[in-house]
Amino acid sequence: MPFALLLAMQAAGMVTDWIGAKQQEELNNLGMKVQQAGIEANINQTRLETEDQSLQEMIKLRKNLGTQLAIFGARGTNPGQGSAFSLINESVGNVNADERMRRMNELAQETSLRGQGLVSRLTGAADNSKLWQGFASRTLNRFPSTEAGWSSAIAKTKSAFGLTQEAGT
Repeated sequence: MPFALLLAMQAAGMVTDWIGAKQQEELNNLGMKVQQAGIEANINQTRLETEDQSLQEMIKLRKNLGTQLAIFGARGTNPGQGSAFSLINESVGNVNADERMRRMNELAQETSLRGQGLVSRLTGAADNSKLWQGFASRTLNRFPSTEAGWSSAIAKTKSAFGLTQEAGT
């Protein structure tokens, strides 16, 4: 078999390998984008849940304050003085403290999700790096680095591109 044909076949194999590695990298990148979109969706879901909890607490607070004001009005108590004032302030203070805690929990959850996104991106980059390192290794290993290696490779590939041995070799 002519040596040029053997080299052409080897080059075709390398091109096919490169195309496969490129497609694998593109699939990895698409997978990372899908995962990032999922993480962003989880962050938005966490924000919405926190906002909904805040809204529900504000509704409860309004109901509570309305009830307290109705009771104070029935008793003839001024809600701006004494124990009535302290009850109203305590209710508002409790809701404010709960709101601060909700915001802290939301930030912690969001930070955790963003950390997962970062780890995901790093893992994807490492996978792509390994993919291309493997391609480079396979490509470089196809060519001998010495004259003796070239002579040996040519001798081995004179028939059947090195896939089968000739009788007596």
